[in-house]
Amino acid sequence: MESSRVLIVCDDSPRRKFIEQKLTHHNLKPVSYPNFLSARKAITSDPFALIVVDLSMPIEQKLVLVREACTSQPDTQVITLEKLEYVRDTDVFSSFPSVISLASIESFSDELDAYMNKTSGG
Repeated sequence: MESSRVLIVCDDSPRRKFIEQKLTHHNLKPVSYPNFLSARKAITSDPFALIVVDLSMPIEQKLVLVREACTSQPDTQVITLEKLEYVRDTDVFSSFPSVISLASIESFSDELDAYMNKTSGG
């Protein structure tokens, strides 16, 4: 894995701290930005090993962010949290195979473990 930086896009501080803790446990470097525009700029200019987007409200800006991430960094895995039913019903990410959508933050740890096993070849 070239970069160990992980972009976190999450408006909720306790949820962001939970994600940061899990990432740090795997020796990944969590990065978050103070606003949507800063995160959007980073996606187009900075390489990330992984991008984690919490789709809790407001969803529309975050959908745009995920699409831009997939376009700007097509080899980077994107994990979305929450709104799984919406994602499935609308097929909003169907053309982006690098997106994994999870129903809740509770399944993030398991998905992160699977991601780490896959990237480390184990």
